[in-house]
Amino acid sequence: MSGSIHGIFPIVYTPFDASGAIDEEDVRRLVSYLIDAGAHGLAAVGGASECHKLSLAERRWLAEVVISEARGRVPVIVGTSATNTVDAVELTRHAEDAGAVAVFATPPLYGTVTPEALRHHYGALARATRLPIMLQDAQVSVAPSQVARLVDELPTIGYVKEEAPDSGHRISELRELLGDRVQIMSGGSYLLDDLARGAIGAIPGSVGVADLARAYDACRAGDLRAARAAYDHFLPLAHWRRQFPLLGAKEVLRRIGIFKAAYLREPAGQHLDEHDHRELSALLEAMGPPY
Repeated sequence: MSGSIHGIFPIVYTPFDASGAIDEEDVRRLVSYLIDAGAHGLAAVGGASECHKLSLAERRWLAEVVISEARGRVPVIVGTSATNTVDAVELTRHAEDAGAVAVFATPPLYGTVTPEALRHHYGALARATRLPIMLQDAQVSVAPSQVARLVDELPTIGYVKEEAPDSGHRISELRELLGDRVQIMSGGSYLLDDLARGAIGAIPGSVGVADLARAYDACRAGDLRAARAAYDHFLPLAHWRRQFPLLGAKEVLRRIGIFKAAYLREPAGQHLDEHDHRELSALLEAMGPPY
């Protein structure tokens, strides 16, 4: 099913209760909500899932829950980024066993990012699985020239998730260096430009999925006017939540009945005050659904 990786694959956020425990009912409700919104696939246990606040056991469990709730309706890719190569390898093996169609991973969060270190890390992942690997350029940046060298040595790297602030330019550079040897997904913030530069889709958050999916489908159909209208509908909410990307999105999901509460697992570091709530209410009223 690796050929089915294209379109909008939202990261499945992790809902928590007040004690910090994962709310399985809300995970399952979110999965179905995203599929009903038009997602072409799902990305489980990514950075926006707060994966680095989860234990390895919780990460394995979460991947299994998302895949089981998807029930084959859409393909699921699983994030296996970790602070070290050993944990990333373990998570990658588990993702394959659980039924993922690909894994996506940044370099380890600690240590050097030399060419030798990157070869060691992604080489270990490639030896651990038969699944395609998506190299994620986020948190720990990997220059396009380094990506190209890794693809030369490790053909298992079939995808790149490009999330740098200048994602458009990086997508163009990757295309020049690698042609169609890798497929590129962006973060979705600049979806139309990214698609025009050769991206095959995006891995955004759990809100705005209906708009982004419609924009992607319209682009594929050649209806750029409809694509622009769908994309523009989401922009006010996308702009508002730049202040608190994950917490703001969870509050939207709470308001529309997908999550029972909008908690980040501690340490949270952010909160919404009465002014934030008032602004969000006005924005959602002006936008109208879908969110």
